[in-house]
Amino acid sequence: MNIVHYHEDYPLLPGLRVRAVIDPAAITHNYRALMAPVKALSPRTRAIAVVKSDAYGHGIRPVVGALLEEGCRNFAVACVEEAVALRRLLRELLGNGSDLGTDILVLGFTDPRNVTTLASHHITATLLSESYARSLLACAREAGVTVPVHIALDTGMNRIGYPAHTPEEIRETVKSLTVLWKSCESCEGNGGLFVSGMFTHFARADEDYDTEMQDPSSLTMTQYARYREVLEGLSEGGIRPGLCHICNSAASARFPHALPDGCLDGVRLGIGLYGYGVNPFHSDAGTTHLLPAMKLETAVTHIHTLLPGETVGYGGTYSAQTKRTLATLPVGYADGWIRAFSGASVTFHTPAGDVTAPIVGRICMDQCMADVTGLPITVGTRVTLFGGQRRELEALAERVHTIPYELLCLITARVPRVYP
Repeated sequence: MNIVHYHEDYPLLPGLRVRAVIDPAAITHNYRALMAPVKALSPRTRAIAVVKSDAYGHGIRPVVGALLEEGCRNFAVACVEEAVALRRLLRELLGNGSDLGTDILVLGFTDPRNVTTLASHHITATLLSESYARSLLACAREAGVTVPVHIALDTGMNRIGYPAHTPEEIRETVKSLTVLWKSCESCEGNGGLFVSGMFTHFARADEDYDTEMQDPSSLTMTQYARYREVLEGLSEGGIRPGLCHICNSAASARFPHALPDGCLDGVRLGIGLYGYGVNPFHSDAGTTHLLPAMKLETAVTHIHTLLPGETVGYGGTYSAQTKRTLATLPVGYADGWIRAFSGASVTFHTPAGDVTAPIVGRICMDQCMADVTGLPITVGTRVTLFGGQRRELEALAERVHTIPYELLCLITARVPRVYP
């Protein structure tokens, strides 16, 4: 196994405290599974791999390496800092110059004062609004650089983007973008913006309520219709904004057949690449089963007896009614194994087979305890906290009223990532 420590000062020593085992083959499998139905419907559609937050905590280097081998050349991140790091990685993996066939899109805000960084690293910025576009354009002209941009439309997510909720807003947005387009055309190499794409983001495509996307009352179809109105308004003025993309993982898996023009030019694959989603991947979605790419593992470091009436851990939240056997695990909330996971079941791998046991008491910063009474557990027994099956992380997410995305990103930098 190739072990990668995120803290460079940590020595590589024998033994297992906690580790995240990342399977790049699962990333490849999920990429193919998600793109197969998309390509069958819309062969020209390309994948935009979302690798923000260090590829959702999986480690950007092996994830991007696996995606490059599959032919993926479009990537998206959250901020310009991530984009610069990714550009450097692409130059290393592909060779300086060969990476120019790749595109990096920053999905969120970039300070306009960073125009030279955007230009020198061939990074695409997102236009959040008319006023933001004016600021970015002014900075680009002052610096004498040309910055590629994608237009963000707010069709119902109400997060960022040019407003496109009502007919009046759509008309104003088309008017504003037309003025911007003409202004960009007049730059004549003296610095400015180059519009290379337009997107919006579905707010509820992963929810069961939206199963029938053909229902025009669904928010997803409403958002799609609003996006199309802007696109058609621009087209009437002779403007084609480049790479048009609207589907996230859930929409590309569940609904591409419902979109009149397929999946447009691109689909943004985020959480699906890593094997998860919030109920989007039903049997009728037309996709192959997705595989979890991360498995969080630890091992038992101590076993002791809890006497009747004694309590466990801080606050004494768990009290023994009878004599119990406890196993201590060297993992806690400083690793991303948060306090709210108390009561969750984890899997112990024993010579007699896999068994589950619950976490008891409050989880500490660096340790937690499990009740293993009557089980063949010894010091050194390997434990899977999640990732053996998709359901394990999904159950943890349900327990703490969140989603797998958040839990994957909580795994901290001190947890070594291991790549088989």
